Amino acid sequence: MSKKSIIIGSTQINNGFAGQYYLPYSIGLLQAYVLHNSTNNKRFQFLDTIYKREEFDICVEKLKPADVVLFSLYVWNENITLAIAKKLKEIDENKFIIIGGPSVPDNVDNKAEKFLRDNPFIDVCIHQEGERSILKILDEFPNNDLSKTSNISYLKNREYFNNKNLPRLKNFENSPSPYLCGIFDNLIKQNPDERWLASWETNRGCPFSCTYCDWGSATNSKVARIELDRVFRELDWFSKNKV
Repeated sequence: MSKKSIIIGSTQINNGFAGQYYLPYSIGLLQAYVLHNSTNNKRFQFLDTIYKREEFDICVEKLKPADVVLFSLYVWNENITLAIAKKLKEIDENKFIIIGGPSVPDNVDNKAEKFLRDNPFIDVCIHQEGERSILKILDEFPNNDLSKTSNISYLKNREYFNNKNLPRLKNFENSPSPYLCGIFDNLIKQNPDERWLASWETNRGCPFSCTYCDWGSATNSKVARIELDRVFRELDWFSKNKV
């Protein structure tokens, strides 16, 4: 029987510039999408995202209450992110660890499989866009049938599985802006002295495939534009919140 409440923790550890830190936009997108589209979003309790590098033990302590932990993996946070995930699994083997982001290898030349075997504390890797996969995983948790979840890789009984990726999102009507729907309101309130930066997504995808680019899995794809009304309302939100 499912628990009445599922506690969800998350990290998107960003670098600071001139004493400013980025709001955790990628994680915010996932939370906004789940709350908007879930058939039972009252089950979920989202903890504030860890958005900057803190002492290792503090990060672990903040995530201990979570049943599911979402990790956004980038080249600048890979070591500490994987270390936190590993420690959480050692503390509680039932904690469900999900890793996504540009530094998760795609299923090319067995890189995704190697990544999972090198990091057996990971339950699921998300490839490319994560919104729909995270929604399905959380709506079904803890009774997941991962074989029917797209855009993921995982190990089961030491066997490697890689599920087919969905076509990219082209319409963002059901993908709310985390800025506009209040995802970061509590984070800002709890950190009144923080100076914030923000990622501003006016479109998604990129027709190029530059080797050095950290836009990650959005490369070499058609570009989908975000509605301009939303883009301008986000700009107003940045101004109001002194971003």
